Amino acid sequence: MSAKRFRLDDLLGRIVKDRNGATVGRLYDIRSEEQDGALVVVEYHIGTHALAERVGASLARIVGIHRSVEPRKVPWDQLDISDPDNPVYLGNVAENIG
Repeated sequence: MSAKRFRLDDLLGRIVKDRNGATVGRLYDIRSEEQDGALVVVEYHIGTHALAERVGASLARIVGIHRSVEPRKVPWDQLDISDPDNPVYLGNVAENIG
């Protein structure tokens, strides 16, 4: 089986569901860091507050989203992106996501 290649920014805006089919939210940000000279994805930010974080705090205040609320942060290994059109959170949306 060959690995499927895609651009990570193709994931942005996709609806993320959990393994039971419940909607977690839209994926709005992908966080990465440099490790040993390579760029490595460390977490995904999902939901309305992730969008606010992405567009900036000032715009978020205008639309009534307060910065004190954190986006849902999903560790890299908890999001199945094998089908980039339909990312799946490997936990349960009822669980507390970072």
